[in-house]
Amino acid sequence: MMVSVFIGTSLDGFIARPNGDLDFLPPGGGEPHGYDEFIAGVDAIVIGRKTFETVLTLGPWPYGNKRVVVLSSRPLDLSAASGGVVEQMGGPPAQIVSQLAATGAHHLYVDGGITIQG
Repeated sequence: MMVSVFIGTSLDGFIARPNGDLDFLPPGGGEPHGYDEFIAGVDAIVIGRKTFETVLTLGPWPYGNKRVVVLSSRPLDLSAASGGVVEQMGGPPAQIVSQLAATGAHHLYVDGGITIQG
């Protein structure tokens, strides 16, 4: 199993402002910097609850029909990701990776500041 991150950062190395704002990122994403090629090779995207909630405010669902796993121990309204293939999981990272591998995933993209730190 390959587990990767793809991070947009400010020049001083931050992935968000102290309040969580992403306003330093260019609208529309700016240059893709290899993102399209990267995401094409990913089987599933693993994101934290806060990242999921932020992504929902940014406009159309950005992950297309990629499988997205939202990490949370609290109930979530996954229907807000209209058109997305979204599910919720909780538990230790090793357990989640094992569960995804058992369903055929070979390459995971982990997204979200707290999730990446974990």
